[in-house]
Amino acid sequence: MSYKFAKGNTQVKMLAGLVLLGLASAASAQSSILVGGGATLPAVGYGGTVTNRLIAPPTKGSLLFAYTNLAGAGNPKTSYCQTGSGTGKTVLEGNQPMVANVNADCVAEPTPPPTPPLTIGFGATSEGETLTQPHFIGSDSPLAQSDYTAYQSGHSSGQPVQIPAVSGAIAIAFNKAGVSALNLTENQVCQIFSGQIKTWNDPALASAGVPAGVSGNINIVYRSDGSGTSFNFSNHLSAVCGAKSIGGLGIATAFQTNQTYTTAAAAYLSSYAASQGASGNPAVVTAVLATDGSIGYAETANALSGGAKFAAVSNLSAPATFVNPGTYGGTALPVNVVYNQVISNTNDSNGRPVLVAITPTLTTQCIALVNPSDFAVPSSGYPILAVSYLLANSAGNGTDLAHVRGLMFAPYNASIRSAVTKIGANSGLSFLTNADMTSTKINGCITN
Repeated sequence: MSYKFAKGNTQVKMLAGLVLLGLASAASAQSSILVGGGATLPAVGYGGTVTNRLIAPPTKGSLLFAYTNLAGAGNPKTSYCQTGSGTGKTVLEGNQPMVANVNADCVAEPTPPPTPPLTIGFGATSEGETLTQPHFIGSDSPLAQSDYTAYQSGHSSGQPVQIPAVSGAIAIAFNKAGVSALNLTENQVCQIFSGQIKTWNDPALASAGVPAGVSGNINIVYRSDGSGTSFNFSNHLSAVCGAKSIGGLGIATAFQTNQTYTTAAAAYLSSYAASQGASGNPAVVTAVLATDGSIGYAETANALSGGAKFAAVSNLSAPATFVNPGTYGGTALPVNVVYNQVISNTNDSNGRPVLVAITPTLTTQCIALVNPSDFAVPSSGYPILAVSYLLANSAGNGTDLAHVRGLMFAPYNASIRSAVTKIGANSGLSFLTNADMTSTKINGCITN
């Protein structure tokens, strides 16, 4: 897997130096708002909106609303800008201020990127804050080796802190006149996204519920930005579709697990009858709704909020039983974590992600990772899942220290979880359970 970062520009290096100088005095006065952003997959659960504007205060029933307003907590407002996971990590890394900057306007990465490039950020200054680093970010793709290296070059001290926060079901959204429902097997999902099924009148879709007489090309809508949804969707495809992979469903070349979809499906793009990219889960849903004949992938909470139709998909373990992703979230997902490992920059021969130890070896256990193979092929239930993370800085938190600690622990805080309605049964999002994720552990990872 490859994550590309633009470097070497003299002006970027000068600005990065200024960022480094400022980190030591970060948050010298307590902020009136905690500023974050990144992944669009959990954003409905975090803030209750499908737009990429700042969420301040977030919508009632969301995680950030519960954190901010829990009785007696005295917590500041929070904001969350939906830039996509890739840009979120770039903002956290802090070494490309002309590309991604916490203080720049809160906008999603446009498609195609403008010339000159637009600086994407979290809009801290629009909330009355000028910050040297974000308070937190969300990412559905865990740290890769290249992310960790970039973070170290952008910070004079400290390290990223990463905890798994929520899981989500990735829906196959569709829009086709005459088709009111789709029941897709894993084999059909693989054939659609590999371009083997190109048209709505393909005989292979008759069993999926496409009525006789419906015809036309399938338009594949995919994420054009650096996307954790793409990472997790391709994590599933690489596990079930390749001839050498689990399931052996007859796709000769493996999908690549990658946060860039054009890399993940590079072997198949030329086989699509039609395709288009869109930045962010909400934009994918909008594009599917705008173009008849479209099929795309997006987090279920976004599909629900956007009013899209989406397919029921069968699990490999029960190919005749089709599961609606909108029912996901009723039970918290138990996860195991490994520490101080990241995703290698290179996949194995089957397109599967490889875990490697961070070098030099870390003495703390503050980078927690759920192995993508643990949920690539669930043993039951809806089969296309994602794990989303919250990340923060171990150093430079200053007088915001207690609030950053509290927010990072929020997904495991029982009082906060019980106040959240936008993560749970029939939401498409689920909390996680892991005995290691305690306030003591998280507090020990996040310092001044």
